[in-house]
This record gives sequence, C-alpha cells and structure tokens, in this order.
Amino acid sequence: MERFGMVALEVPPQADLLKIRELLEHGETKEWWHWEEGCVTAAWEATARP
Repeated sequence: MERFGMVALEVPPQADLLKIRELLEHGETKEWWHWEEGCVTAAWEATARP
C-alpha cells in the first residue's frame, strides 16, 4: 500500500456495510489513511452518520 499510495476496494453486496464504514472512519480518525467514496449505493449512503 505504501508503495502505490492508493488501494481500491470493491465491497460485495452481502457485506456488513456499517462495520466497513466504522473501520474506514476509525482508520481516518487515527490518521492511518484517508478514504474516498466512488460508486456508492443507497445502502452504503444509509450507513452515513448525519
């Protein structure tokens, strides 16, 4: 990951989207990484905190 500076993930529809979002947000809070969203679904958007 450090060599390329970017990793892309494709999340399967049956994955626990809330847990994935929590992991991504936790890593960003700890300054381990920055993440961005690409093509997202309504199910993914529903996991966002207001």
